[in-house]
Amino acid sequence: MLTTQWAAHTFTFINEKGKWMLWKLTEDNELRLEWNWLQSVAIFMVISNVFMPFAMVLLAVLVVFRYGWQAIATPVNRAYFWLSLWMIFTTVIAFNPATAAGGLANFLPYFLLAAVTSFIIRTPAQFIHFLWLLVFSSMLVSGFGILQAILDRPDWFFPKVIFDSYKIPMGFSADRRIQSFFGHFNETAAYLLMILPIAFHFALGQVRSITKSQRAIATVALALGTAVLILTGSRNAWGLVIIGMIALALYYRQWKFVLGLGIFLFIIAWGVFGQKLGLGGEVVRSLLPEGFVNRLSSTIDPKLVDYASTADRLNAWQFAGSLIAKHPIQGWGLRNFPLVAKAMDFDLRGLPHEHNLFLAIAVGSGIPALLGFVGIIGWTIWVSLKSAIAKNTEGMMFVAAVGAILFLLSGWLDLVLYEPRLSMLLWFLLGGMYGLASYRPHQPDQTDEIK
Repeated sequence: MLTTQWAAHTFTFINEKGKWMLWKLTEDNELRLEWNWLQSVAIFMVISNVFMPFAMVLLAVLVVFRYGWQAIATPVNRAYFWLSLWMIFTTVIAFNPATAAGGLANFLPYFLLAAVTSFIIRTPAQFIHFLWLLVFSSMLVSGFGILQAILDRPDWFFPKVIFDSYKIPMGFSADRRIQSFFGHFNETAAYLLMILPIAFHFALGQVRSITKSQRAIATVALALGTAVLILTGSRNAWGLVIIGMIALALYYRQWKFVLGLGIFLFIIAWGVFGQKLGLGGEVVRSLLPEGFVNRLSSTIDPKLVDYASTADRLNAWQFAGSLIAKHPIQGWGLRNFPLVAKAMDFDLRGLPHEHNLFLAIAVGSGIPALLGFVGIIGWTIWVSLKSAIAKNTEGMMFVAAVGAILFLLSGWLDLVLYEPRLSMLLWFLLGGMYGLASYRPHQPDQTDEIK
């Protein structure tokens, strides 16, 4: 059944007026190969951080070869091109050009991926179907994470050959955290931050153009993903997923839910931090799991072991700020941060990078690159949400934007963009949004009312 749905190029839904509408998944049959290729990558993306990015590179080459550069030369994609040139320039003059050249691989290929995705995805039906495939694929991540928790044998390792870069332990870490297919717990959490809002929207029944079985699968994906997100132990992700819940509740106009959630969070915060701030809350604190309380308290309490991660970040951010002040325009070169720190005899306390996406870009390629990066993504999201066709996506345009924004917000406290699968997912969302919002030629004929 699922295979039939993936291969199909049309499906139906009931619009707000109760009329049956037929949406074309592919506007042009000549894109069928590229569309099927893109769907395949969406399904299997999570299983490898080596082979799947390579598959997307091949797809990009195919698109450029068949249709030429002009096919993807939209305003946003041209902006990506100029940002790429600036990053290449800063690489040439970097503190260590060879290392900086490797850093380009974390950005330039994904700018092209966004351009190719925006070229292939042209209709609301495609966009909705593509997002559902991403949710379906997430069950591989969450299911494997649950398996790790059940087995809890950290001395067993999943075959490294599949991932090519790190071992995957089949159990909890020493501090009781789960990482699933990814190399770090925070990477798994960041992946789920982008997926869970989409899965929630599908599971809630907000998308009427999917089948009951697809909705059921999204519900399972939501439940499993939520469980694994908790098991990652990522305080950053825990806070951001709450922000995502509030954003969705406001979108659904569920004011009572927002108020109730606000009161609940206030009580939890009172129980966790009240005693530290002299505001009481001991009764609530006694009702909460000790591990959960200690994990959150360690964010501000120097007496707890996990506070070291906060202190180390503050130390790295201070040094990053000093580097930006010295080279605000050209930066020092992408991924040169630890090399410069070593040359200046600065102790990063074992951190391999800035632990902040925006500082990393500013340190690496200067403030102009940071402004370009934030500006392009911000413009993409703004144009997409304001587009006339956004209302025809049954809310998926907004939900995809929430997922992308949550990931970018996670960049304030960590730097997980170096994981290829996370970058692919981010630019899949951005490229799909912009492709749908910017495509014009055949939009008047995208729907055919069934009499």
